[in-house]
Amino acid sequence: MKILLSVMLPLIVWLPVYGQADHDWVNREIQMKREALSLQRKLEKTVPLAEQDFYDAGFYGIDLEIDIPSETIAGRVTVRGRSLRDELVEVVLDLLSPLKVDRVWGDAADFRQVNDKLIVQLQAPIDSGGVFDFGVAYSGNPVAGGLKGFTFAYHNNVPIVSTLSQPYFARGWFPCKDIPGDKVDSADIRLTVPDSLTAVSNGVLVDITNNSDGSQTFYWQERYPIASYLISLAVTNYRRLDQTYTALDGGSMPVYHWYYPEDEHRTSVMLLTPEMITFFASLWGEYPFVGEKYGHAQFSWGGGMEHQTCTSLGAYSELMICHELAHQWWGNMVTCADWSEIWLNEGFARYSEALWQEYRIGKEAYHDFMSKINRPSYWQPGPVYVVNTADVNSIFNLLVYDKGAWILHMLRGVVGDSIFFDIFPAYRDEYYMGVATTEDFQRVCEEVSGVDLDWFFQQWVMRPGQPNYKVFWERRKIAANQWRMRVRIDQIQSKTELFKMPLDMLVNFGKSDSLLRVWDSTASQVFQFQFADMPERITIDPDNWVLKTIQYSNLDPDIGYLPQEFLLSAPYPNPFNAAVNFDVYLPQNADIKIAIYDLTGCLVDTIIEGYHPAGYHEMSWQPGDLASGLYFVRLENNWINLSKKIVYLK
Repeated sequence: MKILLSVMLPLIVWLPVYGQADHDWVNREIQMKREALSLQRKLEKTVPLAEQDFYDAGFYGIDLEIDIPSETIAGRVTVRGRSLRDELVEVVLDLLSPLKVDRVWGDAADFRQVNDKLIVQLQAPIDSGGVFDFGVAYSGNPVAGGLKGFTFAYHNNVPIVSTLSQPYFARGWFPCKDIPGDKVDSADIRLTVPDSLTAVSNGVLVDITNNSDGSQTFYWQERYPIASYLISLAVTNYRRLDQTYTALDGGSMPVYHWYYPEDEHRTSVMLLTPEMITFFASLWGEYPFVGEKYGHAQFSWGGGMEHQTCTSLGAYSELMICHELAHQWWGNMVTCADWSEIWLNEGFARYSEALWQEYRIGKEAYHDFMSKINRPSYWQPGPVYVVNTADVNSIFNLLVYDKGAWILHMLRGVVGDSIFFDIFPAYRDEYYMGVATTEDFQRVCEEVSGVDLDWFFQQWVMRPGQPNYKVFWERRKIAANQWRMRVRIDQIQSKTELFKMPLDMLVNFGKSDSLLRVWDSTASQVFQFQFADMPERITIDPDNWVLKTIQYSNLDPDIGYLPQEFLLSAPYPNPFNAAVNFDVYLPQNADIKIAIYDLTGCLVDTIIEGYHPAGYHEMSWQPGDLASGLYFVRLENNWINLSKKIVYLK
């Protein structure tokens, strides 16, 4: 029998992989999303046309007949929207060219398909605020043969049809305004399938109709605002596990888990879902779609996708379930305004994994999780803010997930727990069921905290890199029961600008500790303290609140370290603008000269010349009016000649 579906939303599928409940589950998901996106044709054409700003999409009603053997669809979609300008005469929708439009009706007079766009001519011009309502009939092979967006597959010889439309694949199976920044107010999803299969989608199942031809129609309604990429369906011979979530007001909401019959033994981890919902609701406010449902529908892709009210799940991992659930707040309730801001979705959901670890195991597990995802060598170079959204490696990169999570972790360290956890309900209230940018989130953070945080967001979201600290410290007994401690912190990263951050400093006195906080923001900064007891050891940022690398000097804080040979350290920063710093180590008292030479070997400046005692010496040089270029700093006397290259940039 030909297998038909009558639908109103997106589809997708991949091969199942069953992951472990650890922080590395996300690596597989990112890789598979990259592979999926690499198959998208003409990815650079995903930038919306200006004409799409002329209207606000309000409703999608999608009715599909899906022929599984031929992997084709025949669809009928209702599009309702509101004009944002006077004299609106055309509505521009996204629809990939393999899908051919047959006819339009309602307020539509005519249509044309140009470069993966469907341009619908209206019966009459509509002024600003006016509403249009038209239908589109179309057919063809979704996304050029089922390449990821709308997927046909099999499990245990049974068909599984499903969707995964993030970020640009909704247009691969239905006409829509395929950008995250314009949510429709509601959507209808009708799926007609053989009576041996179950069809799952967003929202509430309001009706199942038994048809006379051996099929049945599942009618789903989504009555919360939803972005096009979050519209989904999944169809196969599901079994269902039922749970209940008790809402904050004492009411109840169903939690459903649809899974393949052969995989029942893998589903026990999903039983944590109601507890997870309760936990996140206590932090961020009520589950956003409490009037409908939450759950999971298994599909054949190897990761997870946070489809609204029903996550599509291809693996069983505690942290994956946690991550996709958190997206119901951050990604679905509040959606990034465009894909440049995807860290507002993925960074937030990634950070939720750390919060869940903290709740379930304790604060140590929280910090351990954050330490594990501090892995810059895995990250694509560049800022967390995605500059080029046509680059699939930029949208789905550990930089967005892991450094995005670290931004929230560091924000917590800067403002403190009380203010930090007050930010999220305020952010929710401000952008409930809407879209937001980094600037919007920053403004909420500043309003709640009462402090200017532009410095924080500019350096961590908009700029690449992180600080690399070099720490020197010394102590001196200056009177009975009185010790002076001097700490110098240098930022020696060479490829990024300086960072401003609060740094906790743990001072150990043997039988007691003292935790101090300093603000570091310059290339080299010195902090001095006095104590009644002798400081024995210091640790910068002991709880790891700052994304960084750090190295400590090997000098004895009292007598200094006497090296075995003359040493000249690598200058920093390098290249430099105002001043360059370097360190000199002398194994014995000596007459030395430290000088600067140009590329031709001519002496241009002498920093010191004459007798110097053994030990460690900090040096710096300011070039003044010299021209930009390559120079050499040289340590020399009658028997040594050490030099390092420096680059001066005005």
